[in-house]
Amino acid sequence: MNKLGIENINQDKIIIEVSDNPAGIAVKFSGDIDMEDPSTILDPLFKKLHEGILQQNIKEVVCDFRELNFLNSSGIKAMAKWIMKLSELDDSSKYSIKILYSKDITWQSTSLPTLTYLVPGAVTIE
Repeated sequence: MNKLGIENINQDKIIIEVSDNPAGIAVKFSGDIDMEDPSTILDPLFKKLHEGILQQNIKEVVCDFRELNFLNSSGIKAMAKWIMKLSELDDSSKYSIKILYSKDITWQSTSLPTLTYLVPGAVTIE
């Protein structure tokens, strides 16, 4: 179990693993998120992450999408909604999100870099 007490998700074709890392917390996405409404899974996950990160004063979360073959537009919208919550925080509470992605997976190279523009300085991508 990770320090935030968030359980891993293994449902349909999706595996989401939350683990501790030296910088804070890591979230690894793998499989395909192509269900009609992925926000039913992603919104509660991102809410728990956000609240736990603030409670424990964690400064970085790493989201690894390199093994996620597909994420539909509703899933990207759920990510964007979480990132936008960073703009509501005062500077002492802010944390950064590092996105790891694969340039070889088309949806990742076209969609994920745009998330860095939502809250300038909060999201990095590599």
